[in-house]
Amino acid sequence: MAPVNDGNFDTGISVTELDPERPRPLETPWGTMALYLVAGRVHCVQAFCPHLEGPLFEGSLASGVITCPWHGWRFDVTTGERVDLFRVPFGEGAKPLARCEVDVSPSGKLVLRRA
Repeated sequence: MAPVNDGNFDTGISVTELDPERPRPLETPWGTMALYLVAGRVHCVQAFCPHLEGPLFEGSLASGVITCPWHGWRFDVTTGERVDLFRVPFGEGAKPLARCEVDVSPSGKLVLRRA
């Protein structure tokens, strides 16, 4: 992993190293985040649930929604929003997950930028 440079963080990970069925947790300057490969796009959100710090990255992922294994809270990893069973956002007052924008460097590595 490379240090933050101009607000960017080079993970040293290429998209080919990601498994669409399993998130990839990693330490960043902004805390522990997780990379998700959903429909060919990489998304990055915080790895622990804002509700009691459950390990979201160990939860089940279906159609871009991660479910916390501790208490069943669900989040859309493409937006960070908390959603219900039918993928409807909870709305105001529901704290979203911290996110990072994901780019690909000229060397093919994923680079994060705090959203």
